[in-house]
Amino acid sequence: MALWEYLAPDRIGFSLAALAYLVLFLLVLTTRSNNVPKSLLLAFISCSFVWALYYAIQASLPYTNALSHTLEVLRQLLLLLFLLAALQQHQNVVVFLLRPYSLMLSLLAAAWLVSCTLMQLPASWIYTGYLAMCVLSLALLEALYRRSSSSERWQYKALVIALAVGIVFDFVLLAESALFARIDTNLWQARGFVFALLVPVLTISIRRIEAWGINVYISRDIVLQSTLVLAAGLYLCLLALTGFYLRYFGGSWSELLQTSFMALGFALMLLLMLSSTLRRRLKVFIEKHFFANSFDYREKWLALTSGLKQIDISHVDRHQKILLVWLQSINYGQGAIVQYRPQGELKILALHGRAPLTEAEVTLLQRYQSQYANQNWQIDLTEPQGALTADLAKDQLKLQLLLPIRTKAGLWGVCIMQAGAEQKLKLNWELRDYLSVVSEQIATLLLLMQHSDKLSENAQFIAFSRMSAFVVHDLKNVKAQLDLTLRNAQKHRHNPEFIDDTFSTLESMQQRLDNMLLQLTTKQSNERPQRSFSVAEIISQVIEQRCAVKSPQPELIVRQDCQLMLDQHRFANVMFHLLDNAQHATPSTGSIKVYMQTTSTDLLLSICDTGCGMSADFIEHRLFKPFDTTKGNAGMGIGVYDAQVFIEQAGGSIKVSSTIGEGTTFSIHLPLQSEVDEEETTYLSAQGTL
Repeated sequence: MALWEYLAPDRIGFSLAALAYLVLFLLVLTTRSNNVPKSLLLAFISCSFVWALYYAIQASLPYTNALSHTLEVLRQLLLLLFLLAALQQHQNVVVFLLRPYSLMLSLLAAAWLVSCTLMQLPASWIYTGYLAMCVLSLALLEALYRRSSSSERWQYKALVIALAVGIVFDFVLLAESALFARIDTNLWQARGFVFALLVPVLTISIRRIEAWGINVYISRDIVLQSTLVLAAGLYLCLLALTGFYLRYFGGSWSELLQTSFMALGFALMLLLMLSSTLRRRLKVFIEKHFFANSFDYREKWLALTSGLKQIDISHVDRHQKILLVWLQSINYGQGAIVQYRPQGELKILALHGRAPLTEAEVTLLQRYQSQYANQNWQIDLTEPQGALTADLAKDQLKLQLLLPIRTKAGLWGVCIMQAGAEQKLKLNWELRDYLSVVSEQIATLLLLMQHSDKLSENAQFIAFSRMSAFVVHDLKNVKAQLDLTLRNAQKHRHNPEFIDDTFSTLESMQQRLDNMLLQLTTKQSNERPQRSFSVAEIISQVIEQRCAVKSPQPELIVRQDCQLMLDQHRFANVMFHLLDNAQHATPSTGSIKVYMQTTSTDLLLSICDTGCGMSADFIEHRLFKPFDTTKGNAGMGIGVYDAQVFIEQAGGSIKVSSTIGEGTTFSIHLPLQSEVDEEETTYLSAQGTL
């Protein structure tokens, strides 16, 4: 047979179809599912392969001999059985084939085959019989699509399109053949090409249908190489067309232009096909748009968020827990978090499943810092890294992945990871993107922890400074008592009662000084127990013992006394602060009166003076602000603030009304069953000494 006969269009088309069906058969055969649709699909594909191979080799006309009829009938029968199996759920192929409708369909196909091979039927009758098979196939295909739910139709759409196009093409071919009693040559030559082009669509449709469990896998490298070959073919076709155009319209320069263009075109094609950058970008594009992701990002992100949420950032093992969450995000078992310190030092924050860093690893991390300080570049040591790993022993590098931890200030540290040979992941574009997002999330948490440590340290200094301010304020009160004692000593030094009272005062001041020194050394307050006391008695003692130095002398007006359950010493300090402020604001010719009365639930205290008064703006913005004083160096600015905190802790309230030039009134409400919140008292622990 001459060579040109083997290169006939129909033989080329059926050869391509046979090759496509063979590849599809191997892909489906390697899947792990085992069900009736898969078994019948394999039978249909294998029969289609033999069918296409026969027409690619055999030169006889179709539908004219026994083998041709056998292949056509068997292929149609397997397609019909496959569609019937897809319409219903079956667990066993034998049981399905023994069903009445399966047996009836098989018997009809066998009867038709016998009729076509043994009986001398007219050609139009033969084509009409095959037309009936096509109509039945279309009816079953329509029923399959119609019976699928709305959520499943997306899965079956590609299958319906692939099979329907092939069946309709055969229908047109057979309909024209039945009408004119002969096979149309042009349609027959196109038949092989049509079915070859439908195989990729059939492959995609099979993979979509989840109920069959046929997860066809196609290697990314195969898709890349096929895409490059297809692109090269299209490029050569374009090149040939352009060369033909130049030759036809180029005039006397046609051969020169054509030769130059073809040479440059081939050189450009080879340059592009051998370009590693182009191949890498094309592979990433194919993987992004034609393959499923390696990770279920929703589940991974929820697991990462849940793991990070459970970490106590104040706990000592917080870095260890962060490393565990990081490793679990890609199912690795070994790793470390290393922070870069000044002068090139490395600080290991966490280790899991591995030994401390080797000298080679320390050198590697230092080189990484110098080379990639301004880049967010992830490293996979299973790939060549050039100068980064030069002169370093591979057996000393116990890591695969090196992930940077960056902040706004620059490269903060790195996380190194290692896994067993079976668990290792290739650092492709998808893993890089995923780890970049994870690294940013964890870097934010690490930065938050660092700032939290600084804030905690600053809060300790602030608390100590606050406590020191109250201690200094209390020292002023002790000094005031000493001044009062020394001033009265000139007059009453020979009075035995004065001497006894002086010793009592000195003993009280010694206790207060001891308490202040204890707080300064232990940074904790020496809490006094709450006990019941007479409010009128305490206020009287404050007026007589601590307010007698200045004028005017406060006057207590008791309408009804009561008992309170509070820190007696601190209550006395609060009253002294308010009365002392009133004395500073009131001239010696003025007056200060303290009114005391009770209701069934509250104690009402009013401290009224005829001093200079305060503006509304001062009361709102400065009066209760700590460390804001109008006394210059003579005051600390915390007396009224301390009074407000103490009264509110006891469940009461303090209000101020004042008129400039007329005076001020402090109104205090305290519940008779007052118990200060222990947590709030601890928060302002220094105030317990006042």
